Amino acid sequence: MKNTETEQMSVVDLWVRYQQTRNTDLRNLLIIQYSYIVKCIALKTVGRYQYFNYMDDIVNEGLIALLDAVEKFDVEKRVKFETYASIKVRGAMIDYIRKQDCFPRRLKRIAKNISEAENTLSHQLSRNPTDQEIADYMEVGLPEYEKMQTETCVLNMLSFEEMIYEKGVENIQISQAGDSIHGPEQVVAEKELQTVLARDIEQLNEKEQIVISLYYKEQLKIKEISNVMGISDSRVSQIHSSALRKLKKSLAEYLNQ
Repeated sequence: MKNTETEQMSVVDLWVRYQQTRNTDLRNLLIIQYSYIVKCIALKTVGRYQYFNYMDDIVNEGLIALLDAVEKFDVEKRVKFETYASIKVRGAMIDYIRKQDCFPRRLKRIAKNISEAENTLSHQLSRNPTDQEIADYMEVGLPEYEKMQTETCVLNMLSFEEMIYEKGVENIQISQAGDSIHGPEQVVAEKELQTVLARDIEQLNEKEQIVISLYYKEQLKIKEISNVMGISDSRVSQIHSSALRKLKKSLAEYLNQ
């Protein structure tokens, strides 16, 4: 296929021709066309996980996922490729970060101890324990416990998002965009999960709801959220960490039913 011919083709034409011919050159042109998705997600992802800053590695993982997305995408389905690809790219990057085991053991131990304390108290109290109750159970002062929450926030983020992608919950994002790549049964399951997540978010306290909304819906950074709420960065991280642990626990209970 001549370069001049492919250069004049629209993206829609590229998709049609590629899915008809499975031509490698056309596939590569599509990857180039959508490579910006990988770069954008890589920048956001590396910015979130301060213990991981290998941009080249994560971009390579994203490009591999993008190639897979191009090869598996079906233009007959009523879903935007950008949405479909973004989910696969983001999931691949999160999986790669998890496998690198780049977080200090001390943080992992702290996160595990907090989780065990929270689970034990939740069972004993039949409700979510307060920060003070968890601190007392762990035999540390409240300021020390809040410091622990700040330090482990990034681990809670990765753990929660890992569950989202491993369990296939990411499909909810597609249906929220008004499209679906699955059959009727999956659509029903996604809508049910949306309801569960919405219910769980409503159970969070007001500050936790605000932080979750600003971080995931408005996609603000921790520093920006602290400016909006008029509190310190560390306090935002504490609130974020607490909210994610609660959501992960509720989501795990739902998915394991």
